Amino acid sequence: MSLSTMGVSALKGIGRGLAKATNFKSAKWLGDKFDGNLEKALATAVVGSIIAKDGIGCAMYVTQSMNNKKIPDEKRKFVAALDLTNGLLMILAQIGMFLAMRKYSGTIFNKIFNKSFNPIAKSNTITRMRMLAAKKGEPILRKIGLGKVFDEKVQKGALDVFKFVLDTAAATIVGKRVIVPLIATPFASKVEKWLDKREKMQNGEKPAQETDTFTPSAKGDEKHQEVKPTEEEITNLLDIYKQNHKEA
Repeated sequence: MSLSTMGVSALKGIGRGLAKATNFKSAKWLGDKFDGNLEKALATAVVGSIIAKDGIGCAMYVTQSMNNKKIPDEKRKFVAALDLTNGLLMILAQIGMFLAMRKYSGTIFNKIFNKSFNPIAKSNTITRMRMLAAKKGEPILRKIGLGKVFDEKVQKGALDVFKFVLDTAAATIVGKRVIVPLIATPFASKVEKWLDKREKMQNGEKPAQETDTFTPSAKGDEKHQEVKPTEEEITNLLDIYKQNHKEA
């Protein structure tokens, strides 16, 4: 059997597998949810695949850090906590930014491209299209409802492209590469403390309670320290007092 024949057979097998997968309830549910909205389906699939990849990578990084003997024992938990925190924050930030942009990207589009799709711009574009059609000898185009075509296809197509780019960029660039690095390290310290506390509780140890203690410094708190005379100083003062009164 030649390589080309094997390739064709493999493609046919994949096609049959995909055809069977479309009969699953989950596939039918996704089809109904994204029916007629290809842009939403594509954006959700792209961001969803990235989030799934980040989740698997997070689990792998944490496991590797916990079992990496090259990392010192006192730093291993912090490295694992940093990997775990970074992975979880990346997932949450991408989901949050994606959903937020899905809600406001249409409003942003209308504000930015208001001059491109207002009634005057639409009228000018339709007039130019009709003049171009007349010059090329295609009078049938002049009879088509260009206003409706412009509203439904041109504007919607531009909006779909804008939303797809903005939503995916907000999730993968702003959420993942800007927000997460700023807050990952502080959260990692808290996760490390939580892991230490959990480990001590599993080993039957009671976590140390934090108490507020005040120890005055040698130089900075002289004004607040209470100075008491020693016993020797008290005796000397009493002798001086008696001696002065005898002389008097």
